[in-house]
Amino acid sequence: MTGPGAAVRWSEPSGTPPGGVTRIFRRDRTLRLPQRKWPVQARACATVDAILDATAQLLESGRPTSTNAIAERAGVSIGTLYQYFDGRDAVVAALSRRLREALAVAVGEAAIRARREPRHAGLRRIVEAALAGDIRRPRLAATLDRLEDELALDADHTVVQAALTASLAGYLAHHGCDAADRADALADDLCAVARALTDAARRRGEAAGDPLVTRITRTLLALSA
Repeated sequence: MTGPGAAVRWSEPSGTPPGGVTRIFRRDRTLRLPQRKWPVQARACATVDAILDATAQLLESGRPTSTNAIAERAGVSIGTLYQYFDGRDAVVAALSRRLREALAVAVGEAAIRARREPRHAGLRRIVEAALAGDIRRPRLAATLDRLEDELALDADHTVVQAALTASLAGYLAHHGCDAADRADALADDLCAVARALTDAARRRGEAAGDPLVTRITRTLLALSA
């Protein structure tokens, strides 16, 4: 996830070009509100990046996110936007997938690094990765959560949740927190608890920061003991 005002470009360690999610959401996967066209060339990827960046900035600022507003902010024609997306909802869905996939990859990488650390430090590293978007761009995270519910992107959420659960389950099994055949269930429970604590903090108006990270980490440690 990215900091305030920063671009939301996708990057992979392998150097796969941006312009479309590439690890979890595949072109041939049945998606709700899919992209009309998946960019391949660098220039096309940059165009899609600009459209998604513009959408994120508009959502974060609270300004209207019509296709005309998005195209104007991105510096592209409305015709160019419609080459890749059917409309505003499809753009928002693509932005959601972009950021959620980046979240899943970041948590996966954190979980691998955390295996070399004591349990408390390792779990904290994973929680920090999971909350990065809420911490750095809280308004965008909250707005996207609401829009994702409105757009019924449940299938997308299921795919990302499976990736998050697998990463955490691997970490738990490595540290012997549970038998390997039960690690998936424990990881799923811990993810649900972390999400519930994050949602409760957001409803109270509490900013996602060190106190929330500490509280979630302590809760997950207690539940996985």
